[in-house]
Amino acid sequence: MLIKRSTHIILFSLAMFFSTFSNAQSCYELVWSDEFNYNGLPDSTKWYFEEGGGGWGNNELQYYTSNRLENASVDTGFLTITAREEAFGGRNYTSARIITYPTGHSFQYGKIEARMRLPYGQGIWPAFWMLGDGIFEGTSWPACGEIDIMEMIGGGEGRDDKIYGTIHYDDNGHAEYGGSYQLSSGIFADDFHTFSIEWTPTSIKWYIDGVNYHSANISLGYLSEFQEEFFILLNIAVGGNWPGNPDDNTVFPQQMAVDYVRVYQLNAAPTISGESTVNRGQKNITFSTVENDIFTYNWTVPNGVTILEGQNTSSITVDWGCEAGTVTCEVAAVCDTYTIDLPVEIEDISIIGSSTAVANSNNNIYRVNEIASGTYTWTVPDGVTFEGTQDTSAVSLTWGSEPGYIKVNVSGQCGDESDSLYVYINSQLPYPDPATPHAIPGTIEAVHYDYGGEGIAYHDSDAINEGSGSRQDEGVDTEPNDGGENIGWIKPGEWVEYTVSVDTTDLYNLEIRTASQSTGGEMIIYFNGTNRTGTITVPVTGSWTNFTSIDLSNIILFDTDTLMRIQFVSGEFNISRVIYNNNGVSISEPISEDLSIYPNPTKSNIYIKNQTNSLQYKLVDLPGRIVKEGIIEPNNNISMQELGNGTYFLILYNDLGSQTHRIIKQNE
Repeated sequence: MLIKRSTHIILFSLAMFFSTFSNAQSCYELVWSDEFNYNGLPDSTKWYFEEGGGGWGNNELQYYTSNRLENASVDTGFLTITAREEAFGGRNYTSARIITYPTGHSFQYGKIEARMRLPYGQGIWPAFWMLGDGIFEGTSWPACGEIDIMEMIGGGEGRDDKIYGTIHYDDNGHAEYGGSYQLSSGIFADDFHTFSIEWTPTSIKWYIDGVNYHSANISLGYLSEFQEEFFILLNIAVGGNWPGNPDDNTVFPQQMAVDYVRVYQLNAAPTISGESTVNRGQKNITFSTVENDIFTYNWTVPNGVTILEGQNTSSITVDWGCEAGTVTCEVAAVCDTYTIDLPVEIEDISIIGSSTAVANSNNNIYRVNEIASGTYTWTVPDGVTFEGTQDTSAVSLTWGSEPGYIKVNVSGQCGDESDSLYVYINSQLPYPDPATPHAIPGTIEAVHYDYGGEGIAYHDSDAINEGSGSRQDEGVDTEPNDGGENIGWIKPGEWVEYTVSVDTTDLYNLEIRTASQSTGGEMIIYFNGTNRTGTITVPVTGSWTNFTSIDLSNIILFDTDTLMRIQFVSGEFNISRVIYNNNGVSISEPISEDLSIYPNPTKSNIYIKNQTNSLQYKLVDLPGRIVKEGIIEPNNNISMQELGNGTYFLILYNDLGSQTHRIIKQNE
């Protein structure tokens, strides 16, 4: 049985812990830990067993068991993971691999550490490491990212006394970068050691007993994996590509004893917030970082930029110069010094304000960013009047009854610039560009519903605007999600509309991105008032943020379609976007102008007049479903006897083109 440290060692260690914790508390706070002060299996609210053999991608020999005390147990204040030589699950060795992901404990940045005593011997491979959550969420290794806090491959001198710290990532294939540390005497099985990393948005630093032995710069674009959440793993592997297999000298069982695992995080991660694009000569720009009384700050700005106030504080206000550059702050704390950067680009002056106005309305505000020593000349359409001073960076206008251009010329220390904005009279118009309908084929973001407001471009039954997404001045509830935004808090009877431009009359495939925590729901998509999809069932995904794709095919759209409505029928769900793609069968070019269909309306069969060659056909109902398809020969017919009354579309096509005809089925 493993014995906890003696009393005087305990007292010394506690003193060291509280001293370290006190210093760490200046920068970090303890956000998660397992001190293993209980008995039995590892705490199931913190750890989950990964089970199985199969080599685990490295030709390993062990079978990882689940909930088996022989391989993972907690007693006398320690977690002990044990590798045994025994037949189990078709393997000759057993061990344990426990992770924090399924229990909901994942982390982005911080100080992650464990105090452990390691096993030893040829073919023994203990690890304390982290994987990106993406590996369980659709991102394969190594693109999910891997941080090896500690790995050791046993087997004598240079192995039992040497640990490795490494990152693995995707750089057009598997790439890795690592360092190592070797004890000056003894091996890691002799005593406990503390293994840790300090992980910030810009770097990962590896430590053994407080000594920094390796660092990696993760601010580079191809290392974006390390800006996501990761979970923790503890395991002993037996054999594998790296350590090789056990030999006659390997002693079993082998144990890894873990005193604790702790995660500390900064109260606020040190990053710079502020504008990443500015205008030439722009005034009164604020940049800031985390505020803490124990931090000291030193700001550096590009040539031509003037710090107006805030040097040596957490926030500065500047007047920008004429060129792009980088704002830098050195944040010094007890635990570390961070040099953080924010690249700032230059963009041309632009008018800020709504591209739509209500006819004859007042208090329409338009502005540009204020420029040092700037003068402003505004020009407005006939019928539009200024409500106050004109030579300022912001003007208030009373609009007339006609649309037109607002223009501004700004003269400042960096020269002259100008911009213009066309303002439409408020009606149902495409969003975000009133002059550009949404293109089909293409992607339509759900939150890009038309301008026009309640009852015109959308209907939202709840006056309370939920969520924190864009367009908060509208009634539709939006929030960030699914790599962009979604419409949420949906209620039956609500709808949103989108002005569209369909490239060609065609059959389209449709992908709809939705999420629903528990109820699912139903919706219908209309074009120009016609139901083209039928009732679409929205599945339950178990979470408001777990989006899935609903895939539909053979949706018929016409080049005369100009308005799409998404009608919410029932349930509770989120929708982020709809994506239309051609299904590969073009029906835009006529085969022959002489083809015609008769009789139309029909009670039973239809014939094709002037057909001279074999043609393929699809018979599509009004919701866009293919109800019949095949080949029609000249002088033959297509039976519609089994079909119900209603409108259908007959699509005729071959390698040379295609043609669509509208058919009415009408029984007596």
